[in-house]
Amino acid sequence: MTSVLSRVVAPFAAVAVLVATLSACGTGPSQVNSAVILGDHVISVDEVQSLVDKVVKEPAARSLAQQHKLDLVAREAVSQLIVHDVLGVVAKREGVKVDQDLLSDLRSQNPFDQKLSADSSVPTEQLVPELVYRARGFDAYANDQLLLDALARAHIGRDSASYSLVSIENGDEARDLAEKVAANPGDAASLMRAAAAKAGAEPQINQDTGQTPDGVYLSAPDNSVFVLPASQGASGGSGFQVVQVLSTKTAATMSPDIDLSQVDGSQLPALGRYVLRPYVMGQDLRISPRYGVWNDVTLTVVPKNEADVSGFVVRPTSDKS
Repeated sequence: MTSVLSRVVAPFAAVAVLVATLSACGTGPSQVNSAVILGDHVISVDEVQSLVDKVVKEPAARSLAQQHKLDLVAREAVSQLIVHDVLGVVAKREGVKVDQDLLSDLRSQNPFDQKLSADSSVPTEQLVPELVYRARGFDAYANDQLLLDALARAHIGRDSASYSLVSIENGDEARDLAEKVAANPGDAASLMRAAAAKAGAEPQINQDTGQTPDGVYLSAPDNSVFVLPASQGASGGSGFQVVQVLSTKTAATMSPDIDLSQVDGSQLPALGRYVLRPYVMGQDLRISPRYGVWNDVTLTVVPKNEADVSGFVVRPTSDKS
C-alpha cells in the first residue's frame, strides 16, 4: 500500500510521545501519592520510585545518574506499568494468552541472565527500557512482551481503517485544523481540501489501509485525529500530516494476502501496543505532572516540553471531558 501511513514501526522501546496531565476530581481514587490514576486503579509514586531505586543500583545506570537522566527511568517505569495494567484488561477481553512454548523458549534464553556492565555501549533509548524491565523482573517482561506479540498476531491482517489525510507545513495550523476536524467530523473533507488548497497540495480523502499493519497502527475511536510529523510518514520531509480516522474494522479472519512469517518478529510488540490505544483513550487516565504527559500516538509518557515531537491525537468531541 502506498500511503503516508506506510511507515517503519520502530521498536516500542525507542519511541518517544503525549497528552494528559493530572487534573482535579471530586470523586474516585485519591491523587495523594498517585503517579497514575487509570479509571479506578492507582499506580503509586512509591511503586514507581521503588523501580527507580532498583535501577540506580545497576552499574549500567551509573552514567544515567551522572548525566542527570534518571527522569528518563521514572517516565519509562510509569509507561511500562500503565501498559502492563491495560494489557491485562485488553488481553482478557480478547481471550489472548501467553504462548507457553514461546515462554519456555524465552525463559531458556533469558535475556537478563547476562549483566550489563557499567561501560555498556547500549544506546540510552534501549538501555532505559531494559533497565526498568530488569527491575520489574523476567516474569513481568515475558508477560508483557508475549501478550503484546499475541495481540499483534491476532490483529495484523484483520484490522483495517478508512481515513482522510492532508499535509500541513506549519505546526500551529496543523493543530488548529485537527481541532476543527475533531469538533466537526462531518465537515472534515471540506476543511482538509481548503487547507490543502492553501498549501498548494492535494488531500487524500476516504482512503483505506486494507488489512495491513497500517490498520493496526490507526487503532483509535472513530473521528480521532492524528497529527504526525511528516518525517514519520512514507513521504518524509518537513511539516505535519493531519489524519482523520473515519472508521476502523476488525475482520473475522485474516486476509490471505498477509503472511505473518514475513513480518519482523521484533516489531510485533510495538504493533501489539497500538491495539491498546482505543481502550486507553476510553479511560480517565491521569498522570502526575512530575513525570510528564501521555502520548496517545505511541502510548508512552514524555516530558511536557517534548509533547509534540512524536505527534499526538485529538480525541473525538464526544470523548472529551
